[in-house]
Amino acid sequence: NMKLDELKKNMSTLDQVLAKTNSDIKINVSASETAQAKILKKFRQIMTSCAILAVVFTAMIIGGISPHKFSIHLKICLVAYSLVCTIWYAYLYFKLKNINIAVLSPAQLFSKTANIRILMISGEIFFGIVIGLLLIYALYSNPTALWALAYSFVVWIVVSVFHYWPQYIKLFSDLNSIKE
Repeated sequence: NMKLDELKKNMSTLDQVLAKTNSDIKINVSASETAQAKILKKFRQIMTSCAILAVVFTAMIIGGISPHKFSIHLKICLVAYSLVCTIWYAYLYFKLKNINIAVLSPAQLFSKTANIRILMISGEIFFGIVIGLLLIYALYSNPTALWALAYSFVVWIVVSVFHYWPQYIKLFSDLNSIKE
């Protein structure tokens, strides 16, 4: 019901935007910049977490820690995965950071933020597929590793769907705030 109300509000806002010319529409710069700062903070947190995981798995490789639980190949895959995630979210971070909300027209802002949102969703889907492939690899290399990765994957999906994605939906909506 709440999603339906939000959809109706968004459709109403879209109708208002389409009814006006570009000069009649004004971005709520304060609300948009606040949302931008919050999304940037979330991207920094993800980059930091992924970088820490890459360091931890690298240390496991160098130190030979738990060689029976996670094979060296699986640890190398996890390091590469974590580094790619770090680089991807750094790219999104700098792409969003370079948006100067105060000087963009509403159409430009909507286009740029839609592009970032699509890139973010595409990245999430790609990283989910890669985790799925790592699960398949873990199945053949070590059942303990399989269960550890499977549990982490399920927790990640549940937390993302019920906690992070609603936050991102709201923040991206706020990023495109227009003055009523």
